[in-house]
Amino acid sequence: SAFEDAVIQRIKQLEREVERLQKWERAAFYPLTTPLTSAAWDGDSYSTTAKTLIDLSSVFGVPANVKAVLVRISARDSGSSTGYCQLILSPNNTAGSASIQAYLQGVPNDVIMNENGIVPCNADGDVYYQISASGTNTLDAWIEIWGYWL
Repeated sequence: SAFEDAVIQRIKQLEREVERLQKWERAAFYPLTTPLTSAAWDGDSYSTTAKTLIDLSSVFGVPANVKAVLVRISARDSGSSTGYCQLILSPNNTAGSASIQAYLQGVPNDVIMNENGIVPCNADGDVYYQISASGTNTLDAWIEIWGYWL
């Protein structure tokens, strides 16, 4: 019937519109007025650490499967003036790969360096950290999440 043909035609038009919109779908940014923090990243002392996963959902309370996070990282090391010291965040498990880093080499000992930036997340919505410290438990680190993309 003409009515059924019209309904079928309309459904096809709507399907094409959905496909078009899905191609243009973009991640939405959710800014925070109070950062998400963690007791594990509020000035705790760390030693040199190879790339290690941070599950952002369980550690910071970030929603699962975020695409990226807006972070502020801070670090200081008691031996930074003569040592190679840094805190790195990255979406991958590749040593030395960094989306953002607090680089401390040559900075006077125990001076806090701050960096802000966007870190893409892995497929699960998590990030990796890596630390180069001057000694055992000499690098103090802070991470604050100020927003995320879903």
